[in-house]
Amino acid sequence: MPHTRHSDEHAKLNILITGKNPLIHTLIPALHDLGHEVSITLSPKETLFTYASRQPDLTIMAEQEDTVQTFSSIREVNSEAPALFIIDTDRPESFKPLFDFQNVSFLPSSATPEKLLGFIHEFQGRHIRQKINEEDARLYKLILQSLPFPALLVSTRTQETILANKAAHDQLPAFEYEQAPPFLSSLSDEVRRDLFSDIEAYNLHSLKSITAYDRFWDLTVDQVAPSVFMVLAIDITEQRQQLQLREEMERIARHDLRSPTANIVGMSRILETEAGLTDEFQSLAEIVRKTSERMIRQIDTSLTLIRLETGSLKADAHPFNLYNAISAAIGDLNQLVDDKNLEVICLFDGEPVQEESSIVCYGEASLIITMFSNLLKNAAEAAPENSAITISISEDQRFITTKIHNRGEIPVSIRDTFFDRYATFGKKHGTGLGTYSARLIADASGGDISFTTSEEKGTTLITTIPKP
Repeated sequence: MPHTRHSDEHAKLNILITGKNPLIHTLIPALHDLGHEVSITLSPKETLFTYASRQPDLTIMAEQEDTVQTFSSIREVNSEAPALFIIDTDRPESFKPLFDFQNVSFLPSSATPEKLLGFIHEFQGRHIRQKINEEDARLYKLILQSLPFPALLVSTRTQETILANKAAHDQLPAFEYEQAPPFLSSLSDEVRRDLFSDIEAYNLHSLKSITAYDRFWDLTVDQVAPSVFMVLAIDITEQRQQLQLREEMERIARHDLRSPTANIVGMSRILETEAGLTDEFQSLAEIVRKTSERMIRQIDTSLTLIRLETGSLKADAHPFNLYNAISAAIGDLNQLVDDKNLEVICLFDGEPVQEESSIVCYGEASLIITMFSNLLKNAAEAAPENSAITISISEDQRFITTKIHNRGEIPVSIRDTFFDRYATFGKKHGTGLGTYSARLIADASGGDISFTTSEEKGTTLITTIPKP
């Protein structure tokens, strides 16, 4: 039989044998052979001393003087001390008082050695299970107490708290164990009935943003025994406040910043095309328009980030031509590409991509364009002058993989945080949001993003986008 983590530790018993009955003394060699530790005493005084010093798992008493008084003294040391009494059935007056004790067993003195060994074997099994349960209970309590958030064991039968960890006492108002358990009064009667059903379904339930004690909580309710439930409570008040702040920022960006800036774009276009400005003022109007358009793109990027981070952005996914998205992203780089005299090469399965090429992927086109605009801009900024940026596209049955390569190297200091918010290095106007938003978009689209970099081979940004 395979051993459990408890079996070897608890299988051997510490047995105290006291009395003069020859039956139990004939079994001592067999008990030693089974690995049990056996102590033998004859007098009541010696028995009490040995019990106090050895704390045996089982006491076997047979025909000892003052058996009742001796065992009563043992029970003063350990109120749950188990015992087996070997009794003379012909003398009921000698054992009748022993019936008042709990957690004891009896065998007649005429029992066979096999009968006694069988009892010890059965007791051994019960003892192992008890020790395992005690250890598991201690471990369970230790884990419960170490949790950084309130954890409670509640009884729906008595409507009381059985156990509350330290975090519960620290984070919740003072409560009495005899009172109604915390959080229950914050739930409707219908919710309480659904959660704390007496049916032994052992289902796990989660409740989001419950208001209690002037805070917001996420609750998890798990049935751990009949009519006994574990309640875990995580304080999400700060997260809620951050979410509200982000929503306010989104409102400000959308209504208080973007709308006026869009008006500036429209007015500057009118000035460029219809106001009959001189060349000097025409160039100024163009600068105003391009600056305003850049502000709108930055605002839109910030809005997208907020919605991606909060999970409020629901992608309008549909099949579309990935090459068209990449072409649009390349178009955003014309000025930078010209300034650095870069060559942009786009390949599909190793061959130059034709304008009529159809590479169908699945996602929201505007988000994918934003992602590739950020990645290509990053590659163009990092690429040395007079070098090339190579975009290599390939596909398998499930994904389309795009690799964007340039000869630049990602600095060692930001490699571990390259896709984190505000990770940037050596860029005069860098925000550190480009690769961060690209990662969020890749995740939201069901894809992935990574990179390789070295001084010898340059940098390759790798993205995967699902196919329809």
